[in-house]
Amino acid sequence: MDNSIKKLVGDFLYKACQESGISLEHLPPIFINQPKKKERGDLSTNLPFSLSQRTGKSASQIGKLLTSPLENEKLFSRVEFILPGFINFFISDLYLKQTLKKLLIQKEKFTQFSLGEGKKVQIEFVSANPTGPLHIGHGRAAAFGDSMANILSRVGYKVEREYYINDVGGQIKRLSSSVWSRLRELEGEKVSFPQDGYKGEYLIEIAKKARKELGSKLSETAPHLLDLLGKFATDEILKEIKVDLEAFGVRFDNWVRESSLHQKKAIPQVLSYLQEKNCLYEKDGALWFKTSSFLPDEEDRVLRRRNGDYTYFASDIAYHQDKLRRGFDRVIDIWGADHIGYVPRMKAAIQALDYPEEALEIIIHQMVTLKRGKKRVSASTRKGEFIPLKEVLDEVGKDAARFFFLSCTCGSHLEFDLELAKKQTPENPVFYIQYAYARICSILENARENRIKIKSPDETGLDLLTTLEERELMRKLSLLPDEVYEAAKSLEPHRLTTYLQELAALFHQFYTRHRVINRDKELTQARLLLVKAIKIAIGDVLGLLGISAPQKM
Repeated sequence: MDNSIKKLVGDFLYKACQESGISLEHLPPIFINQPKKKERGDLSTNLPFSLSQRTGKSASQIGKLLTSPLENEKLFSRVEFILPGFINFFISDLYLKQTLKKLLIQKEKFTQFSLGEGKKVQIEFVSANPTGPLHIGHGRAAAFGDSMANILSRVGYKVEREYYINDVGGQIKRLSSSVWSRLRELEGEKVSFPQDGYKGEYLIEIAKKARKELGSKLSETAPHLLDLLGKFATDEILKEIKVDLEAFGVRFDNWVRESSLHQKKAIPQVLSYLQEKNCLYEKDGALWFKTSSFLPDEEDRVLRRRNGDYTYFASDIAYHQDKLRRGFDRVIDIWGADHIGYVPRMKAAIQALDYPEEALEIIIHQMVTLKRGKKRVSASTRKGEFIPLKEVLDEVGKDAARFFFLSCTCGSHLEFDLELAKKQTPENPVFYIQYAYARICSILENARENRIKIKSPDETGLDLLTTLEERELMRKLSLLPDEVYEAAKSLEPHRLTTYLQELAALFHQFYTRHRVINRDKELTQARLLLVKAIKIAIGDVLGLLGISAPQKM
């Protein structure tokens, strides 16, 4: 399906340029936007202004050339040129009603596109170290990655979700030592807790489980004991991570352990490959990657330390080579803000592996601050001072948490107001949207109870939908495919949370001013179809965002 009204307008503009004798070699990208002011139409473009800069002709002259053939198109009720170089489009009521019919018939297929053409996309997200519970920052990544996977699937990509488990290295050694200290404390010993250990109380429970389940194995000597405790603790923490993700409505197709790369000798193999390409050198007993050869402003980075241990960067290079060898057309990583400095070196490594830089897309999500009074709580699992995602879910629920995490761009710092997320008032956006859906379900149930059989769109006179509120709703519904398409293109699911808030506001305005079920049977039929279409749209978008659509509230 391709129900993009913006693409349709763009095609008309392209055709108008051809018919007007405008050289296509001068044609810039055609951008179609929604004007902020209603009097400037339903859609707008700055094409005359852009063409004027490229051709030297006046914007007015170009505007007249383009608007003339467009005035006869049935898609538009009016087309106007305004200085300094814009064309405003007023969509015809006929088109809006045809689109309403399409939505009612096609349902979720209304927002399907062939953009992805079946290409394989891998999204790796969350990938929290198995050293502690998920916190709110992980929650933001989980909501974003899962929703983005849904949206990309809708527009024609074959998407796989992956979680990478860092179960090797210094953090696991610190975790093992921390659990061992907790075990000794349980035995009544006074111990000096590791200075760089993980201090969260969750380790006390893990230590209790280890004592019960490992029993005599705890008599083993170090380092075997620490290896045993490290594996036990990471497995226990990973179990809890999976429980939290399931409660959050997030699933993964693949769980890849860093230790599996070591078992397959993937790291020495990729380093050998990079050595052959003259991308590495030895200095001070360590093995270095020539980051500066690809990015002059970047420092070279160590891949193997003097003691023979590989760095995380070495593991990540091997991991990304493994990803790309699996045949994905796009690989998308979603990382926290603390990894932003890591992006350039990873991009350089991808190029060193003979892949184009764009083979790897990295999205950085900024921090989340929970508003509970004025106190800000650190999200450090090592200090044990963090707010687990589970606590947020227990307090506000999955739906509110996902919506608030998706309410703005990833690149923006997010303030999450827990009190607002719990309110059952119009101030709470997710409540406002779900209430609109539930209210429509109530209207449709009322129709059934009154034995009103809703006719098909072809049997109903949609021409009776003439009020301003009805037109605004139909206009908003006609733009839904474009919102899904643009969210997929830009990797910005927050576009859909904004869309839902606007659609819900329009519905509530309509509902307060007009009766859906009224004495006019034909008008009742038309309005029932309109609210049914709104129900389909809200339910579809909520589904893409991983948020439920309750029939009663």
